[in-house]
Amino acid sequence: MENTYVLFSVMNGSYGIDINNIVSIEKVTDTTHIPQMPNYMLGIVNIREQIIPVIDCSKILYNYSIQSDENTRYILIEVNGTVIALMVERTNQILDLNEDDIRPLHSIGTGNIPFLHGVAMHDDVITSIINIEEFFSSLKDVELIRSKVSQLHDKLAVPN
Repeated sequence: MENTYVLFSVMNGSYGIDINNIVSIEKVTDTTHIPQMPNYMLGIVNIREQIIPVIDCSKILYNYSIQSDENTRYILIEVNGTVIALMVERTNQILDLNEDDIRPLHSIGTGNIPFLHGVAMHDDVITSIINIEEFFSSLKDVELIRSKVSQLHDKLAVPN
């Protein structure tokens, strides 16, 4: 079975997310910081009248903050009814892969990283495929983020 992936870069690494998990890809805008959030959460943004938490993908993967430039993008992901923006250094391409093209990590001798589905080789580039549900469930304090964003939605709701 073939799936389509959006490929992106973080710290010179290539990563892919199944396009079925992606709401949209957006240019980076200014974030509003929220106190007492995990260090990987940059803040919130307003995209099309929706308050969305922004997560620094590089901070999670490498414990290093992305330096935003004209190539930096938000990949908006919907997980369990919550839309979250992943900030990545750049989006590269869209790629179709067969499930057979993705090799499990244990088959290449690396440790177990729960949110990495496996790796795929294309155009001489090794791409790590992220299972987005596992990625977010592995985040520390993800429920705190959901709660804060829900509170902000309630406070900022415009009456009809």
